[in-house]
Amino acid sequence: MASRPILSPFSVVDNESMGADITSDVTIVQNISMISYDISWTGSSPVGVCTVEVSDTYTQNGDGTVRNAGNWTALPISGAVSGNTGTGYMDIGVVSSYAIRLKYTRISGTGTMNATITGKVN
Repeated sequence: MASRPILSPFSVVDNESMGADITSDVTIVQNISMISYDISWTGSSPVGVCTVEVSDTYTQNGDGTVRNAGNWTALPISGAVSGNTGTGYMDIGVVSSYAIRLKYTRISGTGTMNATITGKVN
């Protein structure tokens, strides 16, 4: 039986302040076609929008430092953030990009955000 690549759940936003925009850690998804983000927040009426950005030009060195920051394009997927506490789920479906990241654009309020990414081959 052949093994299928998976991306086990791991944190890409860890207790980040929602008092400003947030950009998650970049995840290389070269062999993963289906990806999702699980998002949670708490705070004082944070309001904003989560989007997903992809890049084929972003590259890293062997030690994980950025070699080329790349060009990032937002997918036509977004999720609203509002309320003192809440959760969200963004199912990316099939994606063929090399790298992916989550972006939170703040409108108002403050809080703390966490996000986890996972994925598998379609």
